[in-house]
Amino acid sequence: MNTILIFLIVMVAISVIGVRFKLPPFFTLVGGAIAFGLMIGSAPDTVFQQVALGCASIFNSLGIPILAGSVIAKYLAEQGLIQQIVSDLRTLLKRPPTLSGIAGYLIAVPSTCPITAFIILTPVIEFFTSDERKRSLLIYLVAIGSVLGVAYVYPTPVTYTLFDAFAPDFSPLIYNLVAIPLSLLFVGSMIWYVRRQCDFADITHEQIGYKRAEGSFHLRAWAPFLVIFLAIPVGYLLLGLTHAGLLQFIMLAGMATAVITAKQEVRWSGWVLGAKHGGVVIFDICGAGALGYIIQQSSFPADASILLATSLPIFLFPFVLAALIQTAQGSRIVTSYLTAQVLATTVIPSMLNPLALFLMIIGGAGLICFVTDPYFWLLHRTTGDDVKTVFKRYTVPQILFGIVTYLCALLIQFLMPVR
Repeated sequence: MNTILIFLIVMVAISVIGVRFKLPPFFTLVGGAIAFGLMIGSAPDTVFQQVALGCASIFNSLGIPILAGSVIAKYLAEQGLIQQIVSDLRTLLKRPPTLSGIAGYLIAVPSTCPITAFIILTPVIEFFTSDERKRSLLIYLVAIGSVLGVAYVYPTPVTYTLFDAFAPDFSPLIYNLVAIPLSLLFVGSMIWYVRRQCDFADITHEQIGYKRAEGSFHLRAWAPFLVIFLAIPVGYLLLGLTHAGLLQFIMLAGMATAVITAKQEVRWSGWVLGAKHGGVVIFDICGAGALGYIIQQSSFPADASILLATSLPIFLFPFVLAALIQTAQGSRIVTSYLTAQVLATTVIPSMLNPLALFLMIIGGAGLICFVTDPYFWLLHRTTGDDVKTVFKRYTVPQILFGIVTYLCALLIQFLMPVR
């Protein structure tokens, strides 16, 4: 049976089974991976080894950052420091929707991982309001903001891969002058939408449990984040780390700072609570890694490329190819890398403006963030919303952002074609 047809069947089955029986994401995703492998004719031993390798690949890249983010968050919560962070932030960003979206965007870029930013910020959001609907909307804002920061801003792993593959001499400044305003426009539109849905004017400093002293700044509460930021130039300039190594380094540095600055009586409890929370998150995400890896190892990428090459115009090919790969395995970083590898074997990159090409791929990578996307299931678990609601509040906005990004890319290509 054609791998594209099998892929579609598995995607539908995962969605229906997950909604109908409310199974934990790990079971539906790993089950989907096994079903896909067996349906394409792989030997059972190969299938189960690939499932293990897929889980391990996610743990290898995100295990430490997720653990570090969880531990930092729990240490802050155990010592009442989250209220201090909220109080400090609200002196700059008065409205909770603005604070949530922008904080997610800003923290995700240096950590190079939207999920890490999300895990760090979610406990902060819980102090904003006891209203479940308002809290849920703010959590989605953090998610969207963090995703857009990592997906659009250079030099995150998503964008760096594209520069390295297609145009290493292209100016990152020129790219960011286009990509950052575009991504902030998307964040702003989501903030506007959430503010239209709910009135947050009733949330005061007293309601979040801490009243800020005039002129004070809570350095100990911010210490792990400051160290994460400061560790970036150290990792790049002094240690010569790659993006993958840098992410591990800065998050370990942040976690170590949280442990060192914590009160002695909460050092053990903070670690236990953080590790417990991080473990559940990691294994749910590993399920998506298993499904993505087994699809990636099949002939699906090649089959999809052949189908697209024979049926799509050249200006649409990078966008749709990235969307298919993203749908198949869920990681924007992997999507960026695989799309670059496929396109590098064609003449398409030489026919497109590099800026337009980058935005086409980035737009496609954000088009369908659904059942194979680890972030989707993290939101499902954190908010308690059903799959339909998560799709509406997380996936649909990104579909719109992806389409708008692609249209901007087409405009750039039209105005500044390759000569």
